[in-house]
Amino acid sequence: MTSISATMPARAAKSGKRSRPRDLEARARRRAEDRALVAGILGGDEDAFRRLVERYERPLFWVAHDILLDAEEARDVVQEAFIRIHAAIDRYDPQRDLVNWIFRIARNLAIDAFRRRRRRATPVEDVAAMGEEGPELHGRPVRSGSQDPDLSGQVTLVLGALPVEYRLALTLREFHGLSPREIAEVTDCSYPTARWRLHRARSLFKKAWEDRFGGAEAGQKPA
Repeated sequence: MTSISATMPARAAKSGKRSRPRDLEARARRRAEDRALVAGILGGDEDAFRRLVERYERPLFWVAHDILLDAEEARDVVQEAFIRIHAAIDRYDPQRDLVNWIFRIARNLAIDAFRRRRRRATPVEDVAAMGEEGPELHGRPVRSGSQDPDLSGQVTLVLGALPVEYRLALTLREFHGLSPREIAEVTDCSYPTARWRLHRARSLFKKAWEDRFGGAEAGQKPA
């Protein structure tokens, strides 16, 4: 899966441009690997499902976390998502991109949890602390692609100020490399709506970043 530096949402929000060209070769390779994993699972290879979990555990956590802003609830969503994936894998349409299918499952479960909780009031200052409680993989938990925990916390803090539908559209694009059409599929909206949400999310991120950190570049401490 394509992942990018945690500096990119701020830069993309400021520029209004795409973060990088689509790596078609990498996408084709990922799809082929995903198809092989699904074939193995359907053939009764439990190790194939373990590899699927390892491949998508972290991305699914962040999809759920970007909706719920709560690490423990996000972990619960990931666990339930893999249960659903295992149970429904025989109904998966191989003509679809697997990552979009499993992201949609995690997104729907997270939205259900979000609605049940009716979103308790969470101060935006607490959002970065929640982000520190992510998957304990490869050392201190930060978003994939970032080597700077402080910057990752800044980005997570600002993302927490965005309404959930805009936050999810932006993170699916910037952190997971989904196109607007794929975002529409994952979030169950029309293609024009997905494009509008992405455009609006970048504007909101830019304003929230400037309100929080002034004119500082991503990764710099505000004056």
